[in-house]
Amino acid sequence: MSLPPPSLQNQSTPAGSLTRQWTIAIFATQLLIAGALLAVAVSSRSIGKPTWWLGYEHQPAFFLLWLLPFIAPASIIFAAFKYSRLLPYVGLASTLLLGVTSGFDISRTPGVAICEILLTVCTALSTIAALAGRRRSVTTGI
Repeated sequence: MSLPPPSLQNQSTPAGSLTRQWTIAIFATQLLIAGALLAVAVSSRSIGKPTWWLGYEHQPAFFLLWLLPFIAPASIIFAAFKYSRLLPYVGLASTLLLGVTSGFDISRTPGVAICEILLTVCTALSTIAALAGRRRSVTTGI
């Protein structure tokens, strides 16, 4: 009785999903991005030039807008754990969301917008890097 090759024995998840190590790496990266977004929000409010989604202290934005930029890292973390085959698409949508969010701040608070743009680039790069951590098909190699 012969056993299948080791690559077939270990592959319990479908091709295209993230490996466990890459799931942890994406989780840590997006947690850091969310923390950096929080730091940008707090510092922009404390210097007196808040982002458009926060608003000024005497005239705050709608409270659901406060969560808008945090949807991006949260959705990537959720996709990494539950639907990792869809992670490139969720990462692309999250990158676009952060890009649009930072685009509205360019004329209002350019320094804060630069920080948000850098976090957008970090989101895009982590999504691209996650493509390397996807399981390959044993039969086709893709």
